[in-house]
Amino acid sequence: MAREGAAAVTARREAGRLAHRRLGRKRLTAAHPGGQYRHLTWYPEETMGRARPLALSSALLLGVVSVAAAQDSPAAAPPPEAVLVPLSADQERQLDKWLAAMDKWQRYDARWENRPVRDSWGRVTSRRTPPKAPDWLPGHCASVEAAGLLEIDERTTNACRLLDDPRTALESVPAPVQAARADDEKPQKHSSFLTRVHLDGLWTTSPSAGRFYGIVGSHVSLVDVGRLQVFGPPGVLLLSVPDGPDSRRLTLGFTWGVSLRLTDVRVFGPDKNMTLFLNISKVWVDSGQAGSNYRGFDIAGFSLAPRKKN
Repeated sequence: MAREGAAAVTARREAGRLAHRRLGRKRLTAAHPGGQYRHLTWYPEETMGRARPLALSSALLLGVVSVAAAQDSPAAAPPPEAVLVPLSADQERQLDKWLAAMDKWQRYDARWENRPVRDSWGRVTSRRTPPKAPDWLPGHCASVEAAGLLEIDERTTNACRLLDDPRTALESVPAPVQAARADDEKPQKHSSFLTRVHLDGLWTTSPSAGRFYGIVGSHVSLVDVGRLQVFGPPGVLLLSVPDGPDSRRLTLGFTWGVSLRLTDVRVFGPDKNMTLFLNISKVWVDSGQAGSNYRGFDIAGFSLAPRKKN
C-alpha cells in the first residue's frame, strides 16, 4: 500500500510538470523548403537559460575590446603655451608717446563734444582723428590677452582698451600721461584778471617823423569784442626815440588802443600757455627833441598774455 501511494504521488507530480510545460510552451509554425510544414516548439525558460551566459560573455568581450582601444589611442596633445615677448626700449618710448597723445586727444574730443570744432580764428573746421597707434600694438595686445596677463600691466591694459575704443574712459593712466593731466587740471595759477595783463615788445612807428621803437612795456585790456580787446588804463612802453641827427635816447611813452588775438603759443611750458596779440595803438611821449605831439604817434607791435582756460 505504501509503495502504491508513493507511485501515485510521483505520477501526480509528473503530470503537473507536463501540464506546466504545456502552458508555458509557444507553438511556432515555419514553412519547410519542400512545401511541407513542421511544428517548432519553443520553451521560454530553456531559451532564456541558454541566452544569459551568451549575453554575459558578449558584454565581457566588448568591455575588453573598448579598454584595449582606449589604451591604443594616443593622448590629446596639450594646447601650446602663449609666448609673451617683452617690449624693446624703442617700443616703450613709442607707447608712452602714443598714450600721451591719446590723453590729449580725449581732452580735445570732450571739449568739442556735440558741437562744431572751431580753429583759433573762430572758423568751423573738421575734427581731429585719434592718433595712430604703433603698428606692433595690436599683435602685442593679442599676445598679452592669450597669456592671461592683460590685467597685470596697467599701462598695457589702458593701451589695449584705447586701441579697441579711443573714447574709453580710463580709471587710471600711466605716469607720463597722469603728470600731463594733473598739470592741466591744476587750479589756474593766474586769475581771470591776469589774463588781461599784456607784456608788450617789438613795437615800432612809421618812419615818416623819425621811427620810434618800443622795447618793452605793458598794458591792461578791459573790454572784449570778439577777438578784439580794448585797452583799459593807458599802457606804459619804454621807447627808443630820435635825439638829434645821429643819436637816440630812451624815454617812456603811454599807449592806448586795441589788441587783436592771433593765436595761442607755448612759452616755457609743455602746453600752449600764452596768447599772442597784435596791438595797434597811439603812443604819447614827453616833450623833447622828439617833439611834442598831442595827437600821439601811430605805433603797432606784439604782446603776450596768459591764455584763458576754456
